[in-house]
Amino acid sequence: MKKEEIIRCCDKTIEWCFYALLVMIAFSTSLVEIASSVMIIAWVVKKASDRDLSFLRSTPVKVLIAYFIWVMLSCVNSEYSKESFRGVFKVAEYSVLFIISATMMVDKKSVKKFFYVIAASSIVICLNGFVQYFSGTGVIRQRELVAGDYLRRISSSFVHPNDYGVYLLVVAVISVSYVLSRGSKIREKAAAGVAAVLSIVSLYLTKSRGAWLSFTGAFLVFGAIKSKKILAAFLAILLVIFMMIPYAAQERIFSLTDIESGTTWERLMLWKGTISMIMVHPVLGFGINTYSRNFPKYKPAEYPDVRYTHNSYLHMASEVGIVGALLFLMFLVTVLLSSLKNLLALTPGRRKDLTAGLFAGLVGFSMCSVVDTHLYSVNLAVFFHILLGFCYALSCYSDEE
Repeated sequence: MKKEEIIRCCDKTIEWCFYALLVMIAFSTSLVEIASSVMIIAWVVKKASDRDLSFLRSTPVKVLIAYFIWVMLSCVNSEYSKESFRGVFKVAEYSVLFIISATMMVDKKSVKKFFYVIAASSIVICLNGFVQYFSGTGVIRQRELVAGDYLRRISSSFVHPNDYGVYLLVVAVISVSYVLSRGSKIREKAAAGVAAVLSIVSLYLTKSRGAWLSFTGAFLVFGAIKSKKILAAFLAILLVIFMMIPYAAQERIFSLTDIESGTTWERLMLWKGTISMIMVHPVLGFGINTYSRNFPKYKPAEYPDVRYTHNSYLHMASEVGIVGALLFLMFLVTVLLSSLKNLLALTPGRRKDLTAGLFAGLVGFSMCSVVDTHLYSVNLAVFFHILLGFCYALSCYSDEE
């Protein structure tokens, strides 16, 4: 087989694995791992054929490599070598998936396929969530409502309502961007409208306050990118929605200020214990993927449980040190700022609107990770890194609509 044919075959494999991952993250961790592995293997074969390493000159990739090196250095402090080895492997996987997605050549057909895959899969997942809400058990993966939960929080095919909420906020903003795009066709607007409505209703039913607030932030970021008039309209819409939602939902939002009980108190206890861990090993941390092993020794005496820290960035700092967490944040900010700069220079049209929606959704995801450990969920971490890379790729190349 000729080199050109190998590269073409690899590109096709990478593209289809990318679309498959967008769907599989809501269905199966095993399938996500298989698709990720195939995608990485295809990319390695492609690089062995074209020998193009120009991606290494990219500033985000340089920072990402620095972060990965620091992750490996954190293993010096690790008392659990097997867990840390698995952690290094996962960080390597997420890093390579970002690089692959960030270097994809995105044409008009790719943009169209991406939208329809996101819209179709999210509609199916939302409908499954509604079945779960009314019957108690979803069709996909047979997830049940939590017994005794008076809130009846839906999770659809996801493990937890909060995980479902962060997925929905990204999908909802992307769908809204397509509805408002002048470049999208009538049938695309219709599909986007259905996905947007179902996603927003489902987001409400998750009762996930972190996702609600992060969606609000993402929604306003998207409005600010579009225009001042749209931003003002979004603010008015959000105000009306807040006034119209049931009192119980408003009370749930205000309950965030209760630091003496409930989940806010629980998070404060988790953060307090995690900060104690960080103070012990502030530079290198306790070693990647060792939080669960070490937290019981540092949790506050008044907190009876042992859980993940509910803050991805504090969790990261406890495992790879403050320097490691700052390197990751530097990588994230570099990608988002580069994407925003390129986005604002794109030709007006469907591609620019989709990039704006995706950018805002990723900002929302990053915000939500302040109050939850989404970056440590395998499926959601894969979802985040491939979308982050795709947003960067979308913003780098402009084509006429």
